[in-house]
Amino acid sequence: MKTPRTARESPDFSRGECQLSIVLDTEALLVFYLGEPGADKVQQLVERIQKGENAGYLNIVNLTEFSYILQRRDPELAKEKEQNLRAFGLEIVPVTDDELWRVASSIKAAHPLSLADSFAAATAKIKRAKLVTGKDEEYKSVGVPLIRLAT
Repeated sequence: MKTPRTARESPDFSRGECQLSIVLDTEALLVFYLGEPGADKVQQLVERIQKGENAGYLNIVNLTEFSYILQRRDPELAKEKEQNLRAFGLEIVPVTDDELWRVASSIKAAHPLSLADSFAAATAKIKRAKLVTGKDEEYKSVGVPLIRLAT
C-alpha cells in the first residue's frame, strides 16, 4: 500500500509513483478548454494524471483566475470546468503555509509576472515540477523547467 504524500511532497520517482510532475498555469488550462493550439498536449498530460502516470498540481490562485475568466463567459461553464479539473486528479494547492506565498512574493518582486503566474511558478518550484504554460515569455528567467504549448 502506498504511503500518502503530504501536500508539500512531490512524488517519489524512485518508487515508480509517476514519471512526470507538472503544474498547470492558467493559460494552459484556457488553451485546453478553449481548444486552442496546444490543447492536445495538455490533454495528453491530463490523461496521464488520470492514469496516475503524472502528478498534476494547480495552485488555488490559478484556479481562481481560470474560474473568473470563464465566469465572464458563462458561470455554469466555469463551475463545470472546475469540477472537471478536480475529477482529473489535479491536486489543488492551497496557500496555507508561509513557504508558498513567500516564494511567490520573491518571484513577483524579481520578475515581470502577474500575481497568478508568480504563484504558478512558486508551486512548480516547491513541488519540483515542470510548469506547463503557453506563450508567457516572462517565465524564461524564473528558473523553473517549462513545458511550452506554443512558441
